[in-house]
Amino acid sequence: MCTYVQSKNTLVLTDKLAHTVYMYDTVKATSRAVTNENIQEPRGACPEPGDTVLVCSMRKNSIVHLTIDGKILGTYPVDIKLPFSICVSKDGTRLSVSNGTEGVSLRI
Repeated sequence: MCTYVQSKNTLVLTDKLAHTVYMYDTVKATSRAVTNENIQEPRGACPEPGDTVLVCSMRKNSIVHLTIDGKILGTYPVDIKLPFSICVSKDGTRLSVSNGTEGVSLRI
């Protein structure tokens, strides 16, 4: 799965089998691979205000907060099993996480 951080010209790709998040700079044509024990079967990703990215860590039942440079800012457990997709409102006040089977959890 992927998302694009327009202000940073960065494509964010997740590889669930490699347990890796890739940050690809589309201007410089460089990439960075991010791995961490908290990134297990990464799935959905979305940009957040402040040029950071949120990634669903499906096997950890959590969300990992990353900078475009690959630094992990935090890991947040969610009360939904196997989080699969995520989105944040433009103003950053609402977060929605879904696993595709049990419904959606909305955080304000």
